[in-house]
Amino acid sequence: MTNLNNFQKLIALANEHGIICQPAQEECLIACLPGYDNFLLAFTWSGAIEGEPPEHELIAISVQDMAKEVTVAAWQIPAYLFGNVLRQAQMLVAAHKDFIS
Repeated sequence: MTNLNNFQKLIALANEHGIICQPAQEECLIACLPGYDNFLLAFTWSGAIEGEPPEHELIAISVQDMAKEVTVAAWQIPAYLFGNVLRQAQMLVAAHKDFIS
């Protein structure tokens, strides 16, 4: 799969989960974490798992607190876990906000 196809696939995956994203540097997508406008969600393809089929390619995801300029969490996951990680990101951000308050 070419880099352009991978990027389009990543955009489609984000759209499936209701995320409106913006392209950033080096084929990375950024968006506000749903429900948390002050937290940045960034994701990109990070490569394939050795010996696994192409559909098991990994996505690197990070969530950053824009006000504090810190990374709250980061994952490297297969695409099929994307929705689960979004829900987990929202729970972690809620805990992060409680902790820093």
